[in-house]
Amino acid sequence: MRRNARILITIFIIIAICGTILGVQNLEIGNFQRGGNTLLGLTLGLDLQGGSHLVYKADLEDSITGEDIEVSDDQMRALVRTIERRINASGLGEPILQILGEDRLLVQLPGIKDPGRAKDLIGETARLEFKHRIINVQPEPVESLKPSDIISIRADDLREDGKIMGLLTAEELLQEAMSTSTEPMKTTPALVIEFTPASSQLFRDLVVEMNTSLAEAMMAQQNNDYLPADTLSVNITGNEELRFQTLGNNIMQLGTSTRYMIALPTEGSGAEGSMTSESVAMKLGSSPQMSFERLQGYIDEDIGLTGDDLKTAYPSQHQGSGLPIVSIEFDDRGTKIFGELTTKIYSKLQDEGISDQIVIILDGEELISPVVQTPITAGTAIIDGPGFTIDSVKDLSLLLESGRLPVPIELIQERDVDAILGSDSLRKSVIAGLVGLGLVLAFMTIYYRVPGLVASLALIIYAAMVLSIFKILPVTLTLSGVAAVILSIGMAVDANILIFERMKDELRSGRTMLSAINIGFNRAWPAIRDGNVSTLITCAILYWFSDQLGATIVQGFAVTLAIGVLISMFSAIVISRSFLRVIAATPISRNLRLFLPSGGKEISS
Repeated sequence: MRRNARILITIFIIIAICGTILGVQNLEIGNFQRGGNTLLGLTLGLDLQGGSHLVYKADLEDSITGEDIEVSDDQMRALVRTIERRINASGLGEPILQILGEDRLLVQLPGIKDPGRAKDLIGETARLEFKHRIINVQPEPVESLKPSDIISIRADDLREDGKIMGLLTAEELLQEAMSTSTEPMKTTPALVIEFTPASSQLFRDLVVEMNTSLAEAMMAQQNNDYLPADTLSVNITGNEELRFQTLGNNIMQLGTSTRYMIALPTEGSGAEGSMTSESVAMKLGSSPQMSFERLQGYIDEDIGLTGDDLKTAYPSQHQGSGLPIVSIEFDDRGTKIFGELTTKIYSKLQDEGISDQIVIILDGEELISPVVQTPITAGTAIIDGPGFTIDSVKDLSLLLESGRLPVPIELIQERDVDAILGSDSLRKSVIAGLVGLGLVLAFMTIYYRVPGLVASLALIIYAAMVLSIFKILPVTLTLSGVAAVILSIGMAVDANILIFERMKDELRSGRTMLSAINIGFNRAWPAIRDGNVSTLITCAILYWFSDQLGATIVQGFAVTLAIGVLISMFSAIVISRSFLRVIAATPISRNLRLFLPSGGKEISS
């Protein structure tokens, strides 16, 4: 009796745990997190909640010949582990990864709402580099543009409508003279330079690069970063020397001609001194000579520090502010290089007031460019920023730590599965499962009476246990998985039927209720055991073949069916048996009509 009481207490504890797991949508215990916005917080597959379907091809080439190299099984498995680690740790959910053939990888992301973020995390090629970003580089002469490439230089006025005063036609001047408007148009002093056709193209390319640099600087400013833009130093020797610096947005090509306009510094422009077209014309004289120097805002210098030198990177919190940060740690070689670099950058900051950066680049794309605030010689550092969030810190640390994929990959197929189709499939599956379970419970209760009622209760507990295990592991539930669950319910019912039929035989032979229960379970157990073990063997075979052939649907079916079978055996042998033993100790057991479909007529006669 005491043993039976302990079993009952254990069953009630299991019921309470399962109820808690299913009742709480999102489970969070430390780093352990389960649940979501899906049904009961379960992990649903792509066919039930929609998501992204990505197929990658491993692309390995000989660095000398450029010929394709066969990708090994070990390389593909390492690729799967790396991508799985990146996505799992990012909080994007549980991916479904499957090797297809020899060099293709299937990545399914159920319920993913940000496929772009997922693709960024997965990556395609793979090279993590640390570079020294030198700010305000020393000016270099533009050697491609020589004084002989310049046909003419003159001073003029740029109007606010973008027209040059000296280039207005007689007709335009006459129209303006006849205009009723009395307010003169504002002008800005400018240089008008005419190049040879060949040098005009070179100067146009230079202006395009400068404007690109300016756009990058403005973008960095919007992100609360500092990135100086390229500037052009204009040096003119005439009657007097004339020097000034300008940005790319102050240079404009005049139509499709070989003439360019460069706005001159004026008051309020930020440049030293104030110029007028008349004063500049006096300085130019009759035969001025012009040269250019380009002052790059920054250059990225290779220092030989790569992802191979990074030991670990992980998200954490700042001890003082509590804000999210990324902590990194280098190996011995990386510690030496990083220490020398940060010491050099800090010395420049102290001497010149210029703060260089360490730019981190993955696959040619800049991840982040932190500023060095102090020499770092111990091999450990932190990266912080005003825009850091928990997700961004987690993603950055993942990309840093898994800086290189074992094999370069190329995205060859991308497909989004509509969530509407998935939700409809899920709704119909749930309805079918509930209807089937309800009919089974009704049949068992009506035909087998009290044992049937016990079996119905055990089946409900079974369903709660299965769903709880699916949520905790977690198991990705697909349509095939739902079918496997329903099939396992049928097997649980079959086990109970075998037990009840043996019990019925023992009761008809005159056994006591408790004796009939014990003997019935003992005699039914070999059949239940053999049936379920053979099913588990089949599940193992299905899982192995599906893993080899890339059939994720079959694999999911095998896993869910195996779990269902194991829980069904526990439900029939332990739960049903314990409840029936309790009933056998009550006065209800004396009424055989409640335990036999025949109502006990065979015994009473």
